Amino acid sequence: MHRYSINPDSDIPIYRQLVDQINAEIRSGVLPTGTQLPTVREMAEQMHLSCGTVKRVYDRLQEMGDIEMTRRRGTFVKYVREDRDSRKVMAMTAIDRMIRSLTDLNFSPAEIQIFLNLKMREWGLKWSGVRIAMVTDCLELAPSLERQLSGIGNVRVSVCQLRQLREYPYSVDEQSDVILASAQDGQRLQSILPDSAKLIKVAFALQSGSAYALAMQSGGTLGTVCTGTEFADLVAGQLPEEVRRRMRVLRADNAAAREAFFDGLDAVIVAPDWDSYCDAELCHRLDVYRSGGRLTLFDYRIDEGSMIYLEERINRIRDERQLQPGALRF
Repeated sequence: MHRYSINPDSDIPIYRQLVDQINAEIRSGVLPTGTQLPTVREMAEQMHLSCGTVKRVYDRLQEMGDIEMTRRRGTFVKYVREDRDSRKVMAMTAIDRMIRSLTDLNFSPAEIQIFLNLKMREWGLKWSGVRIAMVTDCLELAPSLERQLSGIGNVRVSVCQLRQLREYPYSVDEQSDVILASAQDGQRLQSILPDSAKLIKVAFALQSGSAYALAMQSGGTLGTVCTGTEFADLVAGQLPEEVRRRMRVLRADNAAAREAFFDGLDAVIVAPDWDSYCDAELCHRLDVYRSGGRLTLFDYRIDEGSMIYLEERINRIRDERQLQPGALRF
């Protein structure tokens, strides 16, 4: 079995590196349909990885339609490259079979047509599903951005880091219909994306409730709890200079710095989903500030104008797919 190349120092997660390499071999035909892959345990031993990591790789490849995993038989390459003529023949055969079955049930041609129209409308919703990639290094904001974008309806949202995209842009490009980034990040992405037409530069705005809470707390000493400097810089950009100078920053994983951080602190600024990146002890400390009304959620979202433009863009993609449904594979 070919040993794939894994770089543990890369910003790209190890499971993603392995997914991309196996996917490339399957789609290029190096691993033809029907090829049996090693079991999760065998692949883990060959690659010196955990079984959990390999299981995640296989689950992702199965979601992409590359492989099929069965409990007793094993894991096999499923992807089939078909020419257009053979697909048409198979389609007409399937339709003939369906019509014969419905005719045997004593349905009239008019009734069969009604059933087909109903099903086509149902499948039209599935064809219209659009994949959105949100590019940001402020991973603290990822859950709230995903919720906002998912509100569009019938979209699949993923969040990736700018530094990851710089190193390996093809992965996100191939698996996305629309790529979102701030104006600043979008400028950097313009030259590295294989298809820059997918890129939409969006504007962000701090929600009014958060802006008001920051203004009310700005008289004291503020602190920000984050996972990276990007979020702290974003918060600082919303504060007056004199408040910014005395703002403290605590990385959520730095337990040793917590006592000094909280000593004499008047208020704390966190992302809306702060409990997802803080451990139990840190959550307990922040709960004390929340109960005292001294915890401010930094609710930073895509602004209304950008959301309107994005929805219009997504609707155009859906309309195009209705005209060319074969462009989307299930």
